[in-house]
Amino acid sequence: MNPDEDEDTAVHALENENAGCTHFFSAYGLSPNQYKWLAQNRKKAFPSVCPAPNPSMVDFVVIFTHDVAFYNVTMPTAVHVDGNGFSDWTPMSTVDNSLMTQSEANSSHHEYVWVFHTTRGAFDPAKFSARRKPLFSKGETNMLGSHGGYKTVMDALTYIEEAPTAR
Repeated sequence: MNPDEDEDTAVHALENENAGCTHFFSAYGLSPNQYKWLAQNRKKAFPSVCPAPNPSMVDFVVIFTHDVAFYNVTMPTAVHVDGNGFSDWTPMSTVDNSLMTQSEANSSHHEYVWVFHTTRGAFDPAKFSARRKPLFSKGETNMLGSHGGYKTVMDALTYIEEAPTAR
């Protein structure tokens, strides 16, 4: 078995995964239900809006909160940087367990989302300002967790999908 062929196959699979993507996002504060909805339904419902494969591809930063009507306390924590760059960056992050449990996030009564634009290639999670103004924000009442918060995910992705190409 040729290890170079395995690497080529992985690169080809990633290219296929991002084929058709015109807008890339990084999402923070997702409830487990929101994360699950994105993993299962995003590609079918929003094929041109994709999780960024790396920080240099981020066009939009999306922050979700649960029962908290402001985003600055749930801002992304600085990404740990080592000699190789972003060592633990991920395009989709769930709620910070030190602020609320995942089950609390799934059963919250109010879901909020904020969408920010960033120039592709300029996104640095460690320098994302709490004073930054969102381009889009929306709140939803989540009656006893019936929607699992996916309505705010759909609202955010609809906004991103309708935005002009963000390059």
